Amino acid sequence: MTSAPRRPALPTTAPAQDRRHQAVPVYAQRAPTLLPDEAVPGEIEEWEAVTAVRLNTAFVHAARFLNASGDVLAAVVLIGGGMGLIGLATHL
Repeated sequence: MTSAPRRPALPTTAPAQDRRHQAVPVYAQRAPTLLPDEAVPGEIEEWEAVTAVRLNTAFVHAARFLNASGDVLAAVVLIGGGMGLIGLATHL
């Protein structure tokens, strides 16, 4: 059994520029486009324009602390007073 003689392989040439491996400089790339409903950086939203913004100062912190401590004190007085009244009512 005889086989046909093999032909030598032809040398393959690489394409001049392969688009997948082409280096693209950063400045040549286009900026991504934003969707129509997406906010632009630095732009305020509609709800922020009408909502009061809390300041972050010592005076504001003091008022919040006094408000919270007053609520806690009122809760302690109400619960303690209720317990006292229940105790008083059971002894009479």
